[in-house]
Amino acid sequence: MNSTSIIDWRLAFSLGLPALVAVVGWFFAHRLQAARDRAAKKREIRARALESAYLRLANASNRPLSDTVMKDIEMFVSEIQLYGTPHQIQLMGVLVEAYKKPNSRVSFDELLSDLRDSLRRELNLEPITGQVWWLRFHPET
Repeated sequence: MNSTSIIDWRLAFSLGLPALVAVVGWFFAHRLQAARDRAAKKREIRARALESAYLRLANASNRPLSDTVMKDIEMFVSEIQLYGTPHQIQLMGVLVEAYKKPNSRVSFDELLSDLRDSLRRELNLEPITGQVWWLRFHPET
């Protein structure tokens, strides 16, 4: 009876331990993959939103304040508060305060440059130095 008991434990150990290692390994691999997937999705959503904010503000820049331009700037403020870095939110606050002052000159360049640089880092694109460029055509009327 004693020798049978030892054989059963050896069999259980030799079959059970690899199965336990496989289950625990699968569990940790699954958790790690799920965390990677969440991080990748978060980066994708954030990059898409900041790209939209950048294009919205770039389009509104150096244009007369029309209803469309004002709506774009309002949406930009919302998007930056939701997806921007603390520094971008601070720069956006400076813009909002400048708009509150009558006849003040509002420059989007610093914020757009910061957005451009952070998006390029996020997308693993080469860094760019220098100012943000503008081109606006004024048709003859």
